[in-house]
Amino acid sequence: MRPLVSPGAISSCTQGGRRTESAGAALGNPEPMEMHGVVLDDRYETVEGRLERDRDTVIGLWRGQIGWQDQLERMYDVFYLGCPFGRPQLQLLRHRASGEIVGTIGVGPRPMLWQGRELRAGVISHFTVLPKHRSLKPALGLARTMAASSLDRFEFAYGLTNAQGGAVCRRAGFSVPARLSRHVKVLRYRGYVPRVLPGPLGRAGGALLDSAVAAGRKLRAPGRRSGLHVAWTDTVDPRMPALWEQSEHGNGLSTMRTAAMLEWRFLHLPAVRRRFLLVAPAPGAPLLAWFACETNVRAPGFMTVTDAWFAGGVREADRRAIRELCRMGYEGGYEAIEVRLAVAASVLGAWRGEGFAARGEQPLFIAGMDPRRAGDIGAGMYLTDIEQDG
Repeated sequence: MRPLVSPGAISSCTQGGRRTESAGAALGNPEPMEMHGVVLDDRYETVEGRLERDRDTVIGLWRGQIGWQDQLERMYDVFYLGCPFGRPQLQLLRHRASGEIVGTIGVGPRPMLWQGRELRAGVISHFTVLPKHRSLKPALGLARTMAASSLDRFEFAYGLTNAQGGAVCRRAGFSVPARLSRHVKVLRYRGYVPRVLPGPLGRAGGALLDSAVAAGRKLRAPGRRSGLHVAWTDTVDPRMPALWEQSEHGNGLSTMRTAAMLEWRFLHLPAVRRRFLLVAPAPGAPLLAWFACETNVRAPGFMTVTDAWFAGGVREADRRAIRELCRMGYEGGYEAIEVRLAVAASVLGAWRGEGFAARGEQPLFIAGMDPRRAGDIGAGMYLTDIEQDG
């Protein structure tokens, strides 16, 4: 595979090809130690990080900058020190005049399938630059350095980032072969309608709609129920990876949903009230579908479906299972359910058929795939929020 980052872009990051010596004190280390640097300009350079040595430095950069502020140590230890799929990489941004480390970016191994074969991709993670150093050139250099170095270990690297990170990735030469579409279904209108109709009219309209929805649920004929067995669990049920193994994977890009992946990604990395909804024809029977669900950390009324898998694999989603998900979300007191997907039209159609409406997109950035083939990644893929760095 040929890298998307052009030779010219990479050479602009390695200007002068110089290696610089350490700033151990800036990293909080008692003894100076060698750190090989890539000079970006007269103000900044990138240095290769060390996972154990630079733990406190990276966590310090994260404070006030990225999510899970009360669980930063756990996030670092699980993602960087406890990854079961290999050693992640770190790149640090150093201000040359002061020796201070002012930015960081990581990339972690992710087992994936593409075109019927297993490969190891790198998920770009925790891209952070301190505010007073947050101009385009140093951030761009940090992203390019990581993209170039990660391709020595991974077949390609990818990232799902916010608007600021996305602007840097575009300038760094990443391609965007696909976009994850965010879909939302409103379960309760009391808190939703006032966003559209402010004031008493909105409050009254939301209350009226909620009353109508509640009445409709009570009057629903028993014959319209799915008859499926549905249950919450706080652990990865063995039937979950079994369902993935036995279903259609297709030729598109998707994460390997093994027991090791599900446990590491969903049980170890931080979340708010994360649970799994299991859908089967009878208690203990092989699953028809499962959903990894959590409470949105910024909007507690939203239940986020971080991942979902169906017996139909990449080709078909069971609308009955999605309907049960919505019922259980309603009974759990949520106002809405959200899910981000880049999937086949048939799978997306099942979600839309159950009332999920599009509410924006998130681009998938790829580095390390030949631009002429990058579009192939988007064909038949099955991507969800499981691809996030956690």
